Amino acid sequence: MEKFPATTIPENQLQTLAHQFDGTMRHAKKSTRHVYKKALDQLVLFAKADTFQFTPDNFVAFRLWLFNQKKLSKNTVNVYLTASRRFCDYLVELGVLQKNPAWSVHGTAQEFKIFKIKLTDVARAISKIDRDSILGKRDFAFLSAIFESGASIRELIEADISDFKRDDKGSTLRVKPRGVRVKFEMIAVSESTTSAINDYLYSRGAIEANEPLFVTIRGGKAMRTRLSLRGVRFAMRRRMDFGDKRTVRLDSLRTYCAVRLMSRGKSSDEVRSIMRFKSNMPFRKILYNAKAVAGLKG
Repeated sequence: MEKFPATTIPENQLQTLAHQFDGTMRHAKKSTRHVYKKALDQLVLFAKADTFQFTPDNFVAFRLWLFNQKKLSKNTVNVYLTASRRFCDYLVELGVLQKNPAWSVHGTAQEFKIFKIKLTDVARAISKIDRDSILGKRDFAFLSAIFESGASIRELIEADISDFKRDDKGSTLRVKPRGVRVKFEMIAVSESTTSAINDYLYSRGAIEANEPLFVTIRGGKAMRTRLSLRGVRFAMRRRMDFGDKRTVRLDSLRTYCAVRLMSRGKSSDEVRSIMRFKSNMPFRKILYNAKAVAGLKG
């Protein structure tokens, strides 16, 4: 493991820095800020209980402490390590640390659940959505944006109409990745998804550029309220119900997008670039399940 300068930060200063870091995340989701705060609270607590120096060895000890003493799950520990890496990035920016010691400390591999529904079944379920109503048009456009273009649920929920750009070269969706001080990225939107979104937007009638791209539908009419995460999960669950207790989670639909891309000759590096993965864990999960789905007969 790479040698790092042993940097010790006094408890009071560490608490202050953690509070300042939380302030830099004021534009992040409340749930993300809550988890990151819990993670850094545990880091401060661990540092207080031991002679903690900002080295990879100490973060390995922190990871083991979270497992053995705090009895946290593998997923929670991995999230806490992610928060620690981001915090150390912040300390490097401030000049408190010379380099980030947490980046070399990996999380624990998760046991991924293998999907057992064929790609063709998923494609057929989306294509069969009744699009005579505005609700059907919205759901079809939303699912198509994930399945065809690899957009995430969060990206679609947070997008405004002005973020959806159309010109002679094609269509794109402007999205803001997770993290602090990050620039907007552009998703290439497929022709079929563009057509679906156009059909849905046309059915909404007069709209303004600053309105949400995907909104709540009540009584067959489009409201001006942004579709919530809870609302979209409830709305889409019935679309991905295959009977016999077989349901594709909306979060997992991006895996099927990866399968589609791979089946069309895209390499894993190309898929990673298209789907904008910055860390290994979600991409490993995508690849793990993509291979399982691709291996299904039919």
